[in-house]
Amino acid sequence: MSYLTLKNISKSYNQKDQIIKDLSLEVQRGEFIVIVGPSGCGKSTLLRMIAGLETISSGKIIIDSKTVNQIPPAKRDIAMVFQNYALYPHMNVEENLSYGLKNRKISKDEISKRVNEISKLLQIDELLKRKPSQLSGGQKQRVAMGRAIIRKPKLFLFDEPLSNLDAKLRHQMRIEIRKLHDKLGITSIYVTHDQVEAMTLADRIIILNQGKIEQIGTPSEIYKKPKTVFVSKFMGTPPMNVLKLAVEKNSLTLFNKNIPLKINYENDYIYVGIRAEDIALEKIKESIEFDIYIDMIEHLGSESLIYTTINKQQLVIKSNHFLEKKESSIKIYIDPNKLYFFDYKSLKNCTNL
Repeated sequence: MSYLTLKNISKSYNQKDQIIKDLSLEVQRGEFIVIVGPSGCGKSTLLRMIAGLETISSGKIIIDSKTVNQIPPAKRDIAMVFQNYALYPHMNVEENLSYGLKNRKISKDEISKRVNEISKLLQIDELLKRKPSQLSGGQKQRVAMGRAIIRKPKLFLFDEPLSNLDAKLRHQMRIEIRKLHDKLGITSIYVTHDQVEAMTLADRIIILNQGKIEQIGTPSEIYKKPKTVFVSKFMGTPPMNVLKLAVEKNSLTLFNKNIPLKINYENDYIYVGIRAEDIALEKIKESIEFDIYIDMIEHLGSESLIYTTINKQQLVIKSNHFLEKKESSIKIYIDPNKLYFFDYKSLKNCTNL
């Protein structure tokens, strides 16, 4: 049986606007689940409902075989890490770590033992006598995680914990969080808007859109087998190119070249997707050659992003070739087997050719 189960969860603040819409989910013990989606899609609301900080309008939340709908947050045995750290400013690091254990009447010897273990694990043992105002952002986040871990909770919830850190520190903390999870095996639910965090941290990713789950899968499944146009454009840097193309006699035209569809397709239009890194600048097997005009080149160190326009739609090519910005046109090569096809009406993936 799943360790965390959400059954037909809904949340609304009035009868018209639903924030979370009939959502169901099963999480296994020890899994690291990452929830991603655009701003306002319901990510943090869902997390707060699991924690008990938001009431649910309908459905059930089951943790370790126990329905917790009516159980207050303090008794759900859940630890939560927020993006603003939520440390007590008047307490030093040691006091912040031990506060929750003291409230639970844990013995002094046990508290001292746990503080020592956790502070060494998170490399904050030399900071125990400092106040939060004397800590860097990364140090504060370690203390916040330590305060959560030290309780040995049933469930670990993260609400965009790295969003206040700079890029270098976020990268470092991502690695530390994943290593920590692997070592402790705590069941974790992590909310972020950062797809890089999702891809690097998750056992499974949940793509949330307007309060509904668009897709659940491993990072590889989400990236290689997107089920909808939304997922295909949301995951990836840069996002997948998705072009609206006309269909005639079961074929479509791309850059003035005809590409036959290997499926029976009845709509007049179809959405065709291709990853920027799947467009080559050199001839490859089974590829089709196209001549394009360059709108702009964006240099990213070892990579370049090349922008062009087709039928008033932007196409981005990702290449490890360093092109001079003065170049106005180049040849590109697209393998038809790497194209994704999405139904024009349902916006769902209709085949992997």
